[in-house]
Amino acid sequence: MKYSVILFDLDDTLLDFGKAEERAVDMLMKKYGVPLTAENKELYVSMNRRKWKQLEKGLITRHELFSKRFTEYFAAVGVQGDGLRANEDYIGFLSTGHFLMPGALEACRELSQTAALYIITNGAPVAQEGRLKESPLMRYISGIFVSERIGFDKPDPRFMEYVLGHIDERDKSKILVVGDSPHSDIACGNGAGLDTCLVGPADPDGITPVYRIKNIGELPGILS
Repeated sequence: MKYSVILFDLDDTLLDFGKAEERAVDMLMKKYGVPLTAENKELYVSMNRRKWKQLEKGLITRHELFSKRFTEYFAAVGVQGDGLRANEDYIGFLSTGHFLMPGALEACRELSQTAALYIITNGAPVAQEGRLKESPLMRYISGIFVSERIGFDKPDPRFMEYVLGHIDERDKSKILVVGDSPHSDIACGNGAGLDTCLVGPADPDGITPVYRIKNIGELPGILS
């Protein structure tokens, strides 16, 4: 195989974030007395995604995202609660949800035979590291890079600079970035001069990956 290192995004690339998020939101809503309706759950998901998009574009800070998302959500649904404490509770709930994307385990098992596999992810370390370490994927992973520990979020070039400075491979042509987000994953890899693979149905939106696959289970086949 051409690549000796593969840098995987975590959420919706290897682990199903949607399932983990739904479970964590349900647990949080029960704890804080928010009516457990489809509308209330969808409202949180849409508000949260909007804030993550703002973070990717540099419009808000990570602290602002974590401190405001539940404060604003509680105000929207008419429930009183400490937004910061709710954020801590939510991350704790999220950290125990390690649902695999279809084909992820098989892909990692096969690819780890010829390449070192790393995780590059935005998010809270408690949630991301907790979910991964509880999953069967961990035995195939050489290391985890979480944006909050690094101090920069994908696609900030400094995130990838840090990652490349902490792996042994120095030949960029032998490193592949794999993820489901054109702006967070593919743009980050492209900007660092690395080959990239976009996973899933997302519109590339003018960002060009080297490879494109429908699901992670296809990756070993296109790289062999």
